[in-house]
Amino acid sequence: MKRILIEVCVGTIDDLKAALTCNIDRIELNQALELGGLTPSRALFHAARKMTSLPLVVMVRPHNGFAPYSDEEFGMMVEEAEYFVNNKADGIVFGCLNQDKTVNIDQTKAMVKVISNKIPIFHKAFDHCPDLMKASQDLIDCGIKRVLTSGGMRSNRLIEGAKTLGDLHTVFKDALEYLPGGGVDETNICEVVRLAQSTSIHMSAKKVIEDPISHEIRTITDPIRLAKLVALLHDDKLNDL
Repeated sequence: MKRILIEVCVGTIDDLKAALTCNIDRIELNQALELGGLTPSRALFHAARKMTSLPLVVMVRPHNGFAPYSDEEFGMMVEEAEYFVNNKADGIVFGCLNQDKTVNIDQTKAMVKVISNKIPIFHKAFDHCPDLMKASQDLIDCGIKRVLTSGGMRSNRLIEGAKTLGDLHTVFKDALEYLPGGGVDETNICEVVRLAQSTSIHMSAKKVIEDPISHEIRTITDPIRLAKLVALLHDDKLNDL
């Protein structure tokens, strides 16, 4: 069986500690996973970089949702991306759309230029594009190397989305890496990898907890659940993947 590269999305130092107890390959660093993942603080980034030598890609996203970024917001994103790249981030995760949900070519090219010799990764804003084939070509033309995606589907329809990713992979081959994620769980993880024709997968293996003081809801990485998901992918019986 080929080894499937496992990327884990974390939002806190405790999440990172939990993820590192498992046999994983790459970290995506965020903050506020309850909001879909936002730009982490610089202190969190530096702490994470000291804790692991694994590839570390960093989310640059100033707010939740995928509304177009103003010039001021985009300027902040550029500044954050430059900082992380200059301080040993291995890649930057971002996504810029127009009002009509198409890829914002100008902003995407500008971010790719800033990221330079690191990995430019487009996040799940891609899933809101009306034409994933055209969006894929736009991303390739902009210099994007990887896209985090559920194939245009909501998390509860990830299997359908994986089929779409398999079709896209057939068309674009290695010009763009489709990283399936969003809704990965114990019931679908192996099928998602197979259908998407992917050599990698993105997951958070999260569980929801209630803050004991404020009673607010937040998510954390569950190392037991993550270990089970990793074991499924590394099971020798899955040699048809």
